[in-house]
Amino acid sequence: MKALPERNSYIWAKSPHAMKKHVFFFFCFILLSAMVSTAQDLKPAKDKSTKKYGYQTKDKTWVITPRFDGAKRFVDGYAEVEINGRTGLIDLAGNYVFAAEYNNISKFDRFGFCELTRKDGGTKYHGIGDRSGRIIIPVECRGVSVDRSGAFLYAKYDTVFEGFKPAQLWGVYDSRGSQLFSPQFSSSPSFHNGAAIAKSARNGLYGVIGADGSVIQDFNYLAISRSSGGYKALRTDFAHILWSEDLLATQVLPQRGAVIPYDPQGDPVRAAAWHRGPSGTRLHRNNLKAVELRSKFLGLEAACRDLPIDWGFGRFVRLEPCEVPAGTHDAMYYASGERYYTLKALLYEADGSFVREICSRGWIEATCGEGAVYNADGRELWLVLANPNTLAMPFFTMGITDYRTVNHSDIFSGLGIGISDLSSLSYLYNYTELCRDIIEGENIGICSYTPAAPSMVHARAERQAGRAPVFSYPFRMGEVVNCSVHKKDDKLRLELSDELVCRFKDELEDPYYTTSGGEELIFWGPNNARTIGLSLRAAPKTSGNTSDDIHHTGYSYRFVLSMYEEDGTWLRTLAEAPWIDYIQDGIIVFEPLGIALITPFAGRPKHPSAPSGSVTGANRSGTPQRNGAVTTTQGGARNSVTIAPEPSRPAPAGPAYLTPLPHTLSAVEAALRP
Repeated sequence: MKALPERNSYIWAKSPHAMKKHVFFFFCFILLSAMVSTAQDLKPAKDKSTKKYGYQTKDKTWVITPRFDGAKRFVDGYAEVEINGRTGLIDLAGNYVFAAEYNNISKFDRFGFCELTRKDGGTKYHGIGDRSGRIIIPVECRGVSVDRSGAFLYAKYDTVFEGFKPAQLWGVYDSRGSQLFSPQFSSSPSFHNGAAIAKSARNGLYGVIGADGSVIQDFNYLAISRSSGGYKALRTDFAHILWSEDLLATQVLPQRGAVIPYDPQGDPVRAAAWHRGPSGTRLHRNNLKAVELRSKFLGLEAACRDLPIDWGFGRFVRLEPCEVPAGTHDAMYYASGERYYTLKALLYEADGSFVREICSRGWIEATCGEGAVYNADGRELWLVLANPNTLAMPFFTMGITDYRTVNHSDIFSGLGIGISDLSSLSYLYNYTELCRDIIEGENIGICSYTPAAPSMVHARAERQAGRAPVFSYPFRMGEVVNCSVHKKDDKLRLELSDELVCRFKDELEDPYYTTSGGEELIFWGPNNARTIGLSLRAAPKTSGNTSDDIHHTGYSYRFVLSMYEEDGTWLRTLAEAPWIDYIQDGIIVFEPLGIALITPFAGRPKHPSAPSGSVTGANRSGTPQRNGAVTTTQGGARNSVTIAPEPSRPAPAGPAYLTPLPHTLSAVEAALRP
């Protein structure tokens, strides 16, 4: 029987490369052990005659001659030394790896990189070096870091963009120090499978970059996150985007009611002008009118008429400051930038996509208590009404109060922008924060209280419990208002506002995103024809909701306030409440929400209906507001309606006192029974 070869000869014969590898690592281990042993033998010591530090062996033999002002122990074959208050790094032979010209040198990491720090006055500068003593990232940065894979280095530099003051931004470099991306990111990206999510400092938005220095997805997203098998992103119009792992396949899930926001275009003047007076604000048919001003004995009167614009469905106009050549007639001058601006009128679709230019040159002629007067290229005057819910009438006259002409020779007086505003926006950080405010301000609340998908289990119960007429009644402008409850003379009294303001804060997942939140004056549409509906949403039976003691469905219910477009499509859910707090004289009160519904039930008059073929003429309090004669003639003559100034519009009267309502459906039905 043939004898088997010895194990070592077998491994050498069958796998010589593996054996050589083992031998190589064995000798490396021996060498490293020797270095560690040598380093442990060397101790920093001070020469009594020169007062300098060097390194000795255990037998007090000088191996590295004393020439340093300070010295530390060797770690992994390297030691920090000090000369003239500066730190350097030497090897076991006493040779400099890094000259003594730094304030701090970190230990080498597992990739062989170390961080070098130098102070210049009160400022720290950082860089990255390697074991060979090569400076990979110059010690000129405000911060450095190494990717978890060791393949990428990140450095933060003081960076200047045109029109902005310096900002500390991150660039990306490979392990040899070659630049992949110039400093432009708000934070250091992190690569995974050759791609990284990065945040641009220019606009504060996210994109995806590649390890080869390419931009795979442009910086147009509020948030991006990785998910199993791909990516999820949130676009600036709040649409959800789904990408495959290779970032190619795309699925777009639009968010109803979202608007492409006003674009600052990297211009601090445009950014500062957003919602500054009439500039940058969405203007609809009901609050942008051609106007003829007439002098009256007690002041001015404005004859308003519709502009000959194809408003379509939901279209709006923005007055936007745009840069123009020097010498443009009536241009507004911006001294700091040596630039000139005019106020253009641009038409957009309801979703914010651009349609066309309405007026290529304009300026604010005057301000007044009712809004502002815009001069459209010297051809005609437009009245921009500050109240977005002004009555939608084709023709009317109104009094003008506190009329003041505007000096529009410079950008500050012409648009009402303070010098301090532009000074603040000269910092890139403040500019990008305002960009986020603009995006959220244009879309505030559009994804708040997004309704859950309808449940077949609950649908029948919801219909059964919601048979009362109030759940099918369309509440109009003036019938849903803010309210507050106060205790007076040991009784609860209700105060009603004349408008509806809701507070929104959206929190989204996949990807995660939280808006800054804020209050919004609810817009009732360009024809004042949007409606709000009250509905019930079934939930598991709990003590925290309204119980069903009538139909015995086995569920409890929450009350939902949803807004609908004038064509009846669902727009958004404004709020949810676990129960109705009070119903008195037909007024439904949700106290924690600060919202009251003025119903036509239980003694309340029904909302005045609109004449055939026109929109309702109700103000925000739900009652007609037409002070003066109203005349209508046929054959082409225009209507003439006099509208009282806004401050004279009274809020609806509330009940003298309130009684809390039990949290049951029978109590709701009994309180609303005609």
